[in-house]
Parts: sequence; C-alpha cells; structure tokens
Amino acid sequence: MKTKVIFSILALLSMSLMLFAIPAKANGPLTDKLLIHVYFNPDVENADLESGILDINDWPLTSDWIVKFAAKPDDITMASYAEMGMMEFDLNCQQWPTGWPGEDTNSARNLAAQHFRQAIAHLTNKPKIVSDILKGYGYALKVPLPLPLNAFVYEPEVDYAYSLTLANKSLYDGGFYYQGGKWYWTGGEELPKIKVYLRLDDPNRRTAGEYLVNDLQTLGFGPYLDVKITEKSVCYQMVMVYYDYQIYTGGWSLGADPDSLHDLYHSKYYVGWGAPAVGWAPNYPGFWNPEYDSWAEKVKYAPDETSLRFACWNATKIFWEQEPIVSLWSASAVKAYKAGSTGVVNVDGYGVDGLYTFLRMSGAAADDGKIDYGFKSDVEGLHVMCSQWLWDWDALGLIYDSLIGRNSYQLSEVYYYLATDYSVGTWDGGTKTKVTFTPRTGVTWHDGTAFTVDDIIFSWEFTKACGPGVAWNYATVADMNRTAIDDGNAVIYYNVLSMFAKWWSGGLPMIPKHIWEAKFPDWNTTSFVPSTVRTYHPWEVKLDPQTEVPGQPTEYLTEMIGTGAYIFPLGGWEKGTSIKLYANNVASWYLTEAEVEARCITSFWKYKGDASAKMASPYDKGRISGYDITLVTAHYGEDYAPCDFNEYGGVDALDFSLVTSNFGKVSG
Repeated sequence: MKTKVIFSILALLSMSLMLFAIPAKANGPLTDKLLIHVYFNPDVENADLESGILDINDWPLTSDWIVKFAAKPDDITMASYAEMGMMEFDLNCQQWPTGWPGEDTNSARNLAAQHFRQAIAHLTNKPKIVSDILKGYGYALKVPLPLPLNAFVYEPEVDYAYSLTLANKSLYDGGFYYQGGKWYWTGGEELPKIKVYLRLDDPNRRTAGEYLVNDLQTLGFGPYLDVKITEKSVCYQMVMVYYDYQIYTGGWSLGADPDSLHDLYHSKYYVGWGAPAVGWAPNYPGFWNPEYDSWAEKVKYAPDETSLRFACWNATKIFWEQEPIVSLWSASAVKAYKAGSTGVVNVDGYGVDGLYTFLRMSGAAADDGKIDYGFKSDVEGLHVMCSQWLWDWDALGLIYDSLIGRNSYQLSEVYYYLATDYSVGTWDGGTKTKVTFTPRTGVTWHDGTAFTVDDIIFSWEFTKACGPGVAWNYATVADMNRTAIDDGNAVIYYNVLSMFAKWWSGGLPMIPKHIWEAKFPDWNTTSFVPSTVRTYHPWEVKLDPQTEVPGQPTEYLTEMIGTGAYIFPLGGWEKGTSIKLYANNVASWYLTEAEVEARCITSFWKYKGDASAKMASPYDKGRISGYDITLVTAHYGEDYAPCDFNEYGGVDALDFSLVTSNFGKVSG
C-alpha cells in the first residue's frame, strides 16, 4: 500500500550511539527512543506484539488476532477506527485484454476491454470477502473512496453482483468467446497471457486474489493465467515501473478529502507523468477517459462543497461504469498496543500509530526506555521527495513537519505546525486561489539552523522543479503559478480555484533549503535534471554541521534533517531489520509538552458518538450512553445533524460505529 499520503546500526557506530543521550524531559516525546521492527508478514508482527517484543503494531488486525487478543485484555489493548484507505484489484487499462492504449473510449478494443473489466467485477465475491476473509471487519466498496467519504459516492441501485453467469455474459457482450478449450476475441484472435500479481505480505489481499484466480480458472482461463504471489518490491517493479501486468492486488492509504479521484485516476497522472516510458505514475492502472477527466477536474477544483458533491457523484458514476479498478473494501480496522500504556491517541481514519501517540506514549510501552513499533513491510527509501510507500511516510512523518495538519479527531479542522496562521483568498479577479501562511518563529532544523520563510518558499518551488515522476507530492504544487514573501509571510498563488488549496500547500513536508540547495545548486535553472534527485539518499550522508545544538550530538546526524519530533542517526536504517529514531526533545522544540497535551485532551472523544451533546436539551450530555445508541438507531439513514458525527450528510454506518465503539466513554 502506498500514500497521502510513507530504518542495524553499523558496528563502528554502535558505541558512539550509546552517547546519543537526550536530556531528561524537555519538549519532545516522553520516550527517548523509537525502534521500528521490520517484518514481511503481519502474523509474525502480531506474534511479537503478543509475546511482548513489540509495544504497538501498524497494520489492521485480522479477525483471528482480534479474537486472540480479546482474550488477553491484561496484555493487549485494541482500538478500532474506520480506515481512511481501500483495497482493490488494479486492472491495467493500457494492456489487452483488461485495457487498450489510447483515449478513444469508443474504439472496439476499448469497449471490449471495458466488458472484460466488468466481467472481473462480476467474479469478485465481495460478500464472501467481507464475511470469510475479513470476518466482518470491513465494508465492501463500489468505487475508490473509503467509508468515511461515503457521502460523496454514486450509489448504483445494483452493484456488479457476484455471478459466473453474468461474468460470462459481460465477456460475450465484449466479443470474447470460449471455443475448443481456448478463449478468443472477435475474428479468432486468441487471448494473451494474463499476468496476475498477488501481494505476499498481506494475507487478506492474497486470499481475495486467490478467490478471483479460482473463478477465472472455472471459466476456462487457467491456461492464460500467469500468477505471481510475491513481495511488494517485485510487484512495484512489474506493476508500477514496467506496467507489465493485467491484475494486481493493490491498496491505498488515502487523505481525508475526495480529491484522490483526480490525483490517482486523471489521465494526466499517467501520460503526463511520462508513463509507461518513465517509471512510477500515480495512475498506474493507466485509466484514460476524457469524460471522467472532466468530472475529476471539477472534484479537484471545486470552489465549495455543493459543487464538490455533484462532481464526485458524476465522477464516481463514470468510474463505476468503466471499472478501471475493482474496489474491494475499506477496513473496519483494529490496531493494538501493550496494555498499561498511556497517552495513546486513536486518530480518525488511521488508528493509534501516529505522531501524537509517539509524543505521549509512556507507561508499559516505555518500560525499557524505548517504544518498540512494528512495520508490516520495510521502507523502500527514506526520501522526503521521492518516497511513495505508506511505511516510508510513517517514518518520514516523524522527522519532517508541514505547515498545518489535521486535528486527530476532527479531520476537517486544522492543527498548526510550522505555521501559526493561514488565510485563503483569491487573485486574478477572484478566479484563482492564493494561500498565505505565517511562519512559526523560533523553530530550528535538527542541525540548529533556523527555520525561515525561505524554507517554505524553497519547499514549494523545489517540489515543483522536481516535477512528475520524481516528486511524490508533485500534485500539491502542479497548479502553482508563483510564490511570494509578503510582510514575512509565505504566499502561494495557484492557477486554479479550489477549496482544497490550503491542504495542498500547507500539508507539503518542509525541507531545509540550506541542505537541498547545496546538493542541487542548479535546481531553478534549465540545466537541472530532476531524475538526479532520486539518487540522492540524504539518510546515508553524514551531516557536516555548522553549529552545535545543545544536548543534541549533530556529529551523528545525516542530511535527512527536519524539524520534527524525531531525529534520524547515521546508520539508523538496517534494511529488512530495523529503523532507529531518537527523540528531538531538546528545549528548543517548538511544540511544548503542555501544547501537545492540550491538543490531545481537549479534542479527546469530542462528539465521538455523543449525540446528546449536540442537542438543544441534552440528556446524559458528556458521556456516550445507551441514549446515544437509541438516537443513532432511530435516525439511521436520515439527515439528522445531532447523530451525523462525521458531517457527511446523513446518519450512516460510521456514525453507528462511533457510538458503539466508544460506549461508556466520556466525551470532550
């Protein structure tokens, strides 16, 4: 799974790093060290959590582990959430027979490929996947938006029902026919091999893929299937670099807004990124449909929520009809940590293993002076500019900061990080958006250099200069017109009008100008070759500090420095084994312990199932009770504001889940 949205100390350094002592409590994490253990199978990871080796896991538990941990409440605590992510069968829309190159959607080949994709949808037994694989811990999806964004989704009256008969009909409607033990297309053209890649590191996705393979074999496709059950690194090369596949068990961790409909599936994120000639592109299924592109643009550049909902409905309707991927499920997810740990923050849509947990976690989890955290998969790199994978960013997000972020419990609300204020305005006669950020003062990079407004401007402009195919976050600046400094504030001007603009520019990780500009002095000239950025591995380059930071041994830092809560030491990533991080809790860190505590406590359980707290005459206000369950049940499916906790236009499954999962807890 990639993302919105991604570390064996060398023998020579082992004694030196023992000196890497952080002063007794200052402003940073309560625990001085974070050791990430790398696994390649979630079952092995969860076994280490059960045995006490790990303090916290990173991957939603399968039902078997939920049952097992439920019997050990004195050892393991579990926390549930509705995942802001999805799993899917990615279908190559540029390779026959799941697709055909080009944008002529009415060509015979393209129409036939659409029928082939619809046949795969009919062979996808979503009810069985939810009941037998997920054991109820997931929600079947029709289009590529997770459950928390359900209000923006086109809902077909009848989905692609699981049926071998209907799958056969779709195939025949597309001109495919079975004769003499072989499959042909119109005119006697025999079908090619169908390359299927199943992720080895995710048992749920692997099993769902095996269900599909079995049904394809039942329809006589056995001789045509080339099935590989393999590691994610192999899948990445074949699927996202060489595009040599037809079916892949993919997945995404998504952001809190539906603009992923544009950034993942607009054709410009395939052809515009240079695919397939140049490596990675977000739209690696190669979906290319002009009508969809038009509506996806209206999603991305919606000026208000009314326009957004209408655009999303139309975009998802076309997506469902074209079926460039088969959306599978969004997890009703559960993660786990060592019982007796305190300070754990369960973030809406993402779970317990996030920044605020690692800032506040103590108690049982820190009984040996460190937090032991599990990664289901290794990072591919620690490249703040180029990394694409979830695990890369789960580590990088502790090292680098953005200007603003999202409230852990109300994702639509802003938390301030490297900015202390922002404003959204327009320019060019009100037709385009500009966003102004006020930089936080007194912030330093990990090497002691001051963070300034110049770093903000550089981060935006360097990301734009790296361009598509190199900068993973390029979509956030793709529509940038120019930047400016106005009275000490950083201003970004966009060529478009959009309600999402503050999250694009405000959510981009800030990088230190003095490090990156020294490495790429020609970055803003015509001689700059963006692909050279990929070969720069700042986590491997020893920092040559110009200043000493009190209490922080800069001689052991790399050029991978940020302003974040954790710092990365030279040799901190032993591939396939571990990643070591140390707390950035020198007194100068900009978020004080009191500020962190306030963010976590004042928002804790805010309206998370407390329907009575939102009523004019509250009954049992301040606690999630049976009365709240009664209210949500009575108004399920209605547009009833007191029970619509996620504010997505109706009382839905997520609202019901919030009440039941938080029953008995005190709201904030």
